[in-house]
Amino acid sequence: MVMQAVPATTVAGNDDVPPGTPARRRRRRPDRLTIIVLVIGILATAALCTLSRLNYVRNEQRQLSVQAQLTGAALAVAPVDVQRRLGRPTTTVAASGDVSLFDAGMKDQVPNVFVAARLFRVVDGVPHLVRSIGAATQLDPTSADANALLTKAASNAGTLTVTRFATDTAQRIGYAFAVTTLGRTFVAYAEQELPSDRRQELAAASPLSGLIYALYFGPTETQDALVETNADHLPLDSSAARVTIPFGDQVLTAVMTPRTPLLGTFAALVAWIVAGAGLLLTAVMALLTERLARRRAVAEQLVAVTEELYKTQRGLAETLQTALLPKHLARSPGLAVATRYVAGTEGIDVGGDWYDLVALSDDRMFFTIGDVSGRGLSAATMMSRLRHSISAYAVEGNDPAMVLAKVSGLIDLVRDEHFATALCGVLDLRTGVATVANAGHPPLVLVSGGTAATVATSVGPPLGVGSCYETVDIALTSGDMLLAYTDGLIERRDESIDAGLDRLCRVARPTADLEDLLDSVLAALVPQGAPQDDAAILALKWTP
Repeated sequence: MVMQAVPATTVAGNDDVPPGTPARRRRRRPDRLTIIVLVIGILATAALCTLSRLNYVRNEQRQLSVQAQLTGAALAVAPVDVQRRLGRPTTTVAASGDVSLFDAGMKDQVPNVFVAARLFRVVDGVPHLVRSIGAATQLDPTSADANALLTKAASNAGTLTVTRFATDTAQRIGYAFAVTTLGRTFVAYAEQELPSDRRQELAAASPLSGLIYALYFGPTETQDALVETNADHLPLDSSAARVTIPFGDQVLTAVMTPRTPLLGTFAALVAWIVAGAGLLLTAVMALLTERLARRRAVAEQLVAVTEELYKTQRGLAETLQTALLPKHLARSPGLAVATRYVAGTEGIDVGGDWYDLVALSDDRMFFTIGDVSGRGLSAATMMSRLRHSISAYAVEGNDPAMVLAKVSGLIDLVRDEHFATALCGVLDLRTGVATVANAGHPPLVLVSGGTAATVATSVGPPLGVGSCYETVDIALTSGDMLLAYTDGLIERRDESIDAGLDRLCRVARPTADLEDLLDSVLAALVPQGAPQDDAAILALKWTP
């Protein structure tokens, strides 16, 4: 630490230092020492300043890229939600043939989500308007453009078709979604209002409030394609992050740049702080010490930002998972229903667990529960597709084994990189007989007569692996309860699956209220409040 003992006044050539001091003695070779200190200090400072600046720019760009990916993931959820909103009432109409059901299915959507909605029936390739809800649409139902759009949607049933209308005074996004069931094809069309001036300011609480962004419809960044922005001047510079987001059969292009340094003002100034400290101290060790201290501060800030991003992305994943599950299950006299979904603690991606309950008639209810392998947006997308496909096949009148066989044919394990386990059944509310088929899923638990036990069924291969399934009839007595669940409820790394099943059977006891039963099961099996993996539970109680 000899360099720290040399006062700056000595290096500068100050002759006011009293004779006999260490600094005075070191002035025997002032030129050589001054040159060495200055050269080393300047070179080290220049090198460290350059590295710090490059590191800051790289980290800032990486942080911006993460923000762009998070924004893309959030926007990618929108078409899935729109498809769900349009698909459910359209599937109901297609399955029943009653177009008036479209009004009931869309009453909460117009004008809360869409400004207008239309239902068309496609006969011999020609769309015919059968229902109208809300205000006038920008798309003239009788125009050639409408015919082309609706025909395209009908030919791509199950895929959301998106279009855009933009003038100087108005802007709307149009969505078309087709469903074909029992030889009937219906196309639901809805329009959503967007800011006419293309301006959209983000709330101060938004995690993206520190960004300047522009959102374009399509792959090009032109003024005509601009959907919304909070920028005062366009286009944004070339250093901005860009992400292309699938949006139905179209794409959105999001361009964003930070309004202020994403890593904080301090991180942006680190390079200049290092330079100033280096020139003032002119000592390699002091510069290195300062550099390490500054780097530690930057590292702490990066850790805080990373933790916040982790929480934000996990929140988005849980929101997406909840949005993909049915908000309301079918209800019927004589059948009590309770459900739970608990997000797991592992990872930040959305899972693929689901459940559903559909009324086939006044006295027949179809229930299903399943789990897609893996996690992430692709698993969630497959989960949504499987849940709707299973419900559609069930409404067509297929028995549970045939439903699973048909749905299994929709999955290509190589192409989709996912498979799924599922269990479904039809409960006859008159007789109490449940007809069940199983595709590699954990068995049902029957709670009857004060005890709980697993129900033996013929277990077929997971969906996407095989297509041979058999049904088994389960006779219920009044007050019996069936528990369907995903493996996240019972599976633990340090024990076998049988141990988890035994534990579930021990804690499942008859109760007057299904909600109390599920509360006690979760309290016993998930004492820490969240399982390692996502867990979904569907409980049914037959009370004729």
